Amino acid sequence: MVRVFNHWFSPRKAFYFFAEETVLVVALLAGASLGPVAAQATGAAAPIAPAVLRAGLASLFFAGALYLGDLYDLHAAVRDRADGRRLLRALGVATIALAIADLSLDLVLPGWMLHRSVVLAAAGGALGVIGARALMPAVVGAPTRVLFLGAGPRARDLARAVEREADGLWAVAGFVVPEGSRAPAVVPPEALRQGPVLDVVRQARAQVVVVAMEDRREGLPVDALLALRTRGLRVVDDVGFAEATLQRIPLALVRPSALIFDEGFRVSRLTRTVKRALDLGVSAVGLLLGAPVMAAVAAAIWLSDGRPLLYSQERTGRGGRPYRIWKFRTMRRDAEKLGAAWATDDDPRVLPVGRFLRRARLDELPQLWNVLGGHMSLVGPRPERAVFLSELKARWPLFALRELVKPGLTGWAQLRYGYGSTMEEQAKKLEYDLYYIKNTTLFLDLVCLLATAKVVLLGRGAR
Repeated sequence: MVRVFNHWFSPRKAFYFFAEETVLVVALLAGASLGPVAAQATGAAAPIAPAVLRAGLASLFFAGALYLGDLYDLHAAVRDRADGRRLLRALGVATIALAIADLSLDLVLPGWMLHRSVVLAAAGGALGVIGARALMPAVVGAPTRVLFLGAGPRARDLARAVEREADGLWAVAGFVVPEGSRAPAVVPPEALRQGPVLDVVRQARAQVVVVAMEDRREGLPVDALLALRTRGLRVVDDVGFAEATLQRIPLALVRPSALIFDEGFRVSRLTRTVKRALDLGVSAVGLLLGAPVMAAVAAAIWLSDGRPLLYSQERTGRGGRPYRIWKFRTMRRDAEKLGAAWATDDDPRVLPVGRFLRRARLDELPQLWNVLGGHMSLVGPRPERAVFLSELKARWPLFALRELVKPGLTGWAQLRYGYGSTMEEQAKKLEYDLYYIKNTTLFLDLVCLLATAKVVLLGRGAR
């Protein structure tokens, strides 16, 4: 894994998708070159630079369709290899979108796009994507073999999470208990490897050693680990490995005292300034352009259940300061007559029109006023109610770290985990919030905004 702008990426995965995009551009060029747009009226070859630019722009339609189809998730891509339905659906969407863009642009810039060659170009692009996907295993390569130093709950749970969540890029080569460790092994016996660490690493053909001992004071093989480092093998601690591969910081692994000396959890003044400028610009434009939509939403709520149209609650913001959040009302007026409660799937308190508003995220539009006023940001942890926050902090003190940044309309935890309606689910969301707070950058905000656009378009995750 490599870190780019404080966000962890797999270089093999990034290389594959870069290669796929290159193949896609070439395939679009090849397809379009068979059409009449490739030659000028005189019969001379068309300039190559505009053709490459056209193909590059056309490739964005295919990349966007693959992204919306979750086909940049390697787990989803591998599952789709069996029948290809997800891929074929994405290619169909890309072809239709490309045709619409071609007809639209032809009205403004005649002849600039792939007019009269769009079918051939789309066919070339589709074949390029199918070919690149067929070669994915060869390009991505075999999973990296990981040996865990330790066989207790820390090692076992981390290994399970990596196998389940880490895109199939990692394979557990086994667990080894260092000499002198008194912690009982809880991993399957067939996964436990016996012997000196250096010998086990060689026998298991491990490429990465993850130190996941319950207590490092019990027999940490310092000399063996140093020898592995000098031979070029990667030796990492369990928290860092989890952060890089899972893109969250598991509460079961992190030691709060270690965060005191961590280099993360700091945001530069420049980042804060640019982030605030982006918040101001987007919220102002959103309120201006969204005014007709908000008027229609207000009318729909009024016709469905009368007033009030807006719903207001006190939430906790940066530094623990309270503020009032505004949303369109999507529940019955007596929704909390029995007290505060988290929303659940198929919540009976939600109005029929409210289900649509939640699915389309239209109920969140008034929160743009909170962003404009500086209480919230476009991206950040979900704003929580004080009645829940006090209990959450009592059970998991690291919840206090969420107050280092402003809450957001969207966020890493909301996108990666969804809505949490129990204390345990809130703790899991905190793991993703900690990753975001530790690694806050404008680049990570952009990643979140792009993912939010996909969620809104597909209507996912609403309750």
